[in-house]
Amino acid sequence: MATRITITDSGQTQTLNGPLAPDTPDDSLQRISDVYFAKKTTTDNGTRVNFTKIDSAHMQQDHQNQNIPYDSILGKTVYLIIETSNMATLSIDAVIRPSADTMTENTDPLQLMRFVSPDRYEAQRLFTVQVGNFDALNNRQGSHDHYGNLNDHINKAIIKLQLRPDGRATFDDWTRRLADGSINLEVAVERTDNNPCAYGEGQEEVNGAGVFLNDDRGRFRVVNRNIYTIYHGSNTYNTLQEISINPSRRRRIQKVLNNHSTEVIFFYHDQNDNEHRICARTKESVTRKRRVNAIPPLAQRGNLLQTIDFTANRTAGENIDAHQLLVYSNGTLGDGATDKWYANQPGNVELVNMDILANNGVGPQIFEAFNYNQNGVIIRYGFQHTRRRSVQPDLFAGFLGALAQFRQEGHTHYIVSQGFSYSDASCYPSAEHVNGEAGDLNLLTTQQNGVNTVLAAANFDYDNQVILRNILFDFGFGSGRSENFSNTSNTSTADNASTRLPHTTHTATPRHNNHLHVHGFTPILDIYA
Repeated sequence: MATRITITDSGQTQTLNGPLAPDTPDDSLQRISDVYFAKKTTTDNGTRVNFTKIDSAHMQQDHQNQNIPYDSILGKTVYLIIETSNMATLSIDAVIRPSADTMTENTDPLQLMRFVSPDRYEAQRLFTVQVGNFDALNNRQGSHDHYGNLNDHINKAIIKLQLRPDGRATFDDWTRRLADGSINLEVAVERTDNNPCAYGEGQEEVNGAGVFLNDDRGRFRVVNRNIYTIYHGSNTYNTLQEISINPSRRRRIQKVLNNHSTEVIFFYHDQNDNEHRICARTKESVTRKRRVNAIPPLAQRGNLLQTIDFTANRTAGENIDAHQLLVYSNGTLGDGATDKWYANQPGNVELVNMDILANNGVGPQIFEAFNYNQNGVIIRYGFQHTRRRSVQPDLFAGFLGALAQFRQEGHTHYIVSQGFSYSDASCYPSAEHVNGEAGDLNLLTTQQNGVNTVLAAANFDYDNQVILRNILFDFGFGSGRSENFSNTSNTSTADNASTRLPHTTHTATPRHNNHLHVHGFTPILDIYA
């Protein structure tokens, strides 16, 4: 006899027996044919919606087109799709449970966060959903009418949920137990009215529940990771906090902080709410730094831990200020035209390496660091005259989002950075770049090739520089430094009189006429904040 599971009102299950399923299904039966987790995909400029399965039989790929050995992440938003036939408008109950006790010390149904309205997720253990109801597709205006093919999904029951409990303490408990492992989640479903139906390819309607994602035909594997979810500014599914009414502006990034993983995954949702897995980075925890005026004598610097020499870079023509960095246990000495001391401060800061392609060459040329180009989203940037390629994960999320939106709005400029901070959190010779808190970008040119210019040059692309600066501001880079200038030689008329780039202060010592400096990033809120 085949094993069947029935769901009680409490969300608990009990085992029943039912008949074995014949090979050929009877299409006249009331049937739950398939249950799977999915991500939403849209086409035709966001007017058609479909669902892409995410499980071990439908493996996802990373930015290098390599298969990912898991399907989702604790804390991530997913869709649960229940496909039916001959069950229009009927209600279905579902529970999601771990296949082993690794994560929760039992295999009871999980309490997870269900989307119930555009601004609210509710903790539920028993998910009841009506076939053909599309409320799970509502945007922040409570509408799903922009999808013109909803009739294609009339026989589906759709649940939108986040794979997390409602409290940080429980989440931390789950992630601590799971650690570096993974957990398979399976789904049990049955009709809410407890009447019989067929499951899968079964040819008889049976009492009790059917279980899906519990065998090698497809498993749903979940792991620990830190998550950043980044939204295009025109994405109407961004329900994060509105921080400005006139003009309307809301937070564009949310993170799920995972205290038991050092891996960080950055997801971008474009203007039509298609999800893009941009990249993964490993975050390193390093001692905070602050540039101070007094350089301590050698005996007070602590042990010399590392010497980073830039002689080869400078010889090859890279305009790097530091000759070398001497990393001591009490701070870092930047050795250059004028030595600078970066003293250790209480606490640590987390940094990620922005140089994803990790080109080991030397010289004054632009070193491409990343070039993501998939499904209509392009994020491309490089570095020039700098080895300061570490940044806080929050800032990196804002940087990725700004570059993605800038490109999606039709601008093809190659974005090139003059650096953030070094991997030890120092930033010779700067003070504001410590701890990965600030970055410098080459000014945009009409050639759009990333090669730098100055504010007063004929090839300075003022109009697009303003657009980029405003997008960076919207993604969290609240402050900046540039210089007052006028330029009658370029194609823009907006800078013929004295002006300054938006969201910047005039800073001529040291000179800021050949780059845009951005800092003052708005911290990104954790999902439990």
